[in-house]
Amino acid sequence: MAFWLNPAGSILIMMGVFSGTGADVGWTGYQPITSWVTTHPGTTFWLAGQLMLVASSTLAGINFITTIAAMRAPGMGWMQMPLFTWSILVSVMCLFISIPAFGVGLIEAILDRTIATAFFNTAAGGDPLLWSHLFWYFGHPEVYVVIIPAFGIVSEVLATSSRRAIFGYKSMVYALAGIGILSFVVYGHHMLTSGMAPWLRFVMMLTTMLVAVPTGIKIFNWLKTMHRGSLVYRTHTLWSLGFLITFTLGGISGMFFPSIAMNTHLTETYFVVAHFHYVLVGGVVFGLFSAIYYWYPKMTGKMMNEKLGMLHFLIAFISYNGLFWPMHKLGLLGMTRRHHTYFIQANEYSDVVGTLPAEIASWNMFISINGFIFGLSTIIMVYNMIITLVKGKKAPADPWGGWSFEWLVSSPPPTPSFDEIPTLIDVNEHGERKENWLTKLMVPNDEEEVIH
Repeated sequence: MAFWLNPAGSILIMMGVFSGTGADVGWTGYQPITSWVTTHPGTTFWLAGQLMLVASSTLAGINFITTIAAMRAPGMGWMQMPLFTWSILVSVMCLFISIPAFGVGLIEAILDRTIATAFFNTAAGGDPLLWSHLFWYFGHPEVYVVIIPAFGIVSEVLATSSRRAIFGYKSMVYALAGIGILSFVVYGHHMLTSGMAPWLRFVMMLTTMLVAVPTGIKIFNWLKTMHRGSLVYRTHTLWSLGFLITFTLGGISGMFFPSIAMNTHLTETYFVVAHFHYVLVGGVVFGLFSAIYYWYPKMTGKMMNEKLGMLHFLIAFISYNGLFWPMHKLGLLGMTRRHHTYFIQANEYSDVVGTLPAEIASWNMFISINGFIFGLSTIIMVYNMIITLVKGKKAPADPWGGWSFEWLVSSPPPTPSFDEIPTLIDVNEHGERKENWLTKLMVPNDEEEVIH
């Protein structure tokens, strides 16, 4: 049901486009424009389609959480799960908790449009800022919803490629959970210029800076995992190393935004676009590419071409940085986003409002060229995937030396994967496992269950 709600929601979202009256709102749906009855009917379809996607994500979240909590293999406690599984759990928990707020905002906007309620109508006592709070309470955790699985992917890939267990497993788990918790108390940095109460802006500034702590723990644990390890440079390894570089740079540029003064100067400029894409593309997309190259032999039973993989990485990594790095400079020069054209002045000291120095024209051309190269480089990966299916070499059960359960079965995995569910034995564990307040709150492991 969660799956089939997606095409239904997508059709509703695009319905206005099909009828010639597409939703005339931005992707954030800021009020009061989204709730104005005078806007295009496509906006109503847009709101309804988004609500369907909220329902889909909620159902999918329930599915993942229940499966991880109740259907682990015998002997696999919470602290024996792969970090990728932990990342999925934290990700869907963030989604499950945050997305109802977005759903509430969508319902209020639909009611404003259809039966003239006054949630966002200032003339009737409504408050458009309410939408911003509801949207960003969902919208900022959503950033972590998509990046945290990439953390899990990189953890698996770097540990396998380094021929070592991940350094500081428990600290990585706590860092994942810490990022998930903090994601709910930092959303206000998206609204520092919106008229938010000064004391709340200060709180959001401090908590946003605090996010750097668990993120920094993960970065240094990854580096320590590779330290003195026997690193094997496969294509999936390169994508994970590229992730480390770009995500770290994106995180550093993001530390400018919690500062209220810097945020006021940089908001809605290309500096924001640069930061966002260094984190989301250099993080999520690079992590996704790493996962494809890592698990594709397991999924298909065929080994991908490493030379084509290397070529894809080199072209994409170079063009990616050529695409987004200059945007930092353009943002500092005052170039704002969501504009299709600009006034150019040869004199950069001109006091004419809305003008930019002439050099931005060449920088924009450079960015556009690199954008096309980066996009087209993905064709190499698609070609690699297709040619591998047709005439790729047969993949062994464990081509990379992975340690988790999926590498114990043949490639591709049979259905069902195991005739008998395997039992996990931790050879590093000595004595009885100590209980603490956190493990007592969790679903008990199979061997600890008592039937009365």
